Amino acid sequence: MRDNSLREMWLAVAFCIALVIGPASFVSANAAAWIIQPDKSDIRWAAKWNTTPLHGGFDKFTAQIIFDLDNLDDAVIAVDVDTASIYLEGQDARSTLAGETWFNTKAYPVARFASEDIRHMGNGRYEASGTLEMRGVTRPVVLPFKLTIEGDIARVEGGLTLDRTVFGLGLVGDVAAAIAPAVDVSVNVTARRQE
Repeated sequence: MRDNSLREMWLAVAFCIALVIGPASFVSANAAAWIIQPDKSDIRWAAKWNTTPLHGGFDKFTAQIIFDLDNLDDAVIAVDVDTASIYLEGQDARSTLAGETWFNTKAYPVARFASEDIRHMGNGRYEASGTLEMRGVTRPVVLPFKLTIEGDIARVEGGLTLDRTVFGLGLVGDVAAAIAPAVDVSVNVTARRQE
């Protein structure tokens, strides 16, 4: 039971933290690889323009996971988000969001999450603590998530709220002033055990 619990915890972290959609595999010397299913996975965000909800996401991300079930203190989880892949539903706003006022993707093409600690909170729920680097600013974050595994399929649902102004996103201009600082980020990942 202990080995199954540890395996479940690390698979959850590997899948959930994966903040750009594309295939990625998670491999350890003591565990099977898991492959993200791109058509069933997404990283999305939600904010408000005055009182109007805004919804979007990122199209691309990659993840590097190194972990040993017998040596969890040395586990490493790194996720790179392609900031230029950001989109806003219903509007052609990618060029604006990629510009200097917002993500400034030419100068900062990647946002990175790196875990430092993972805790099992019970009932299939976990918390991953680490750092998020975005637009040249690094801040500590905690990502709560839930894991379910059925056969060879693992599903993760998680999310957190970020203050965009802390990372220097949209600090000037009338549009920026109308958008609330709080941005909700959600992660929904489905992955299949590799044969």
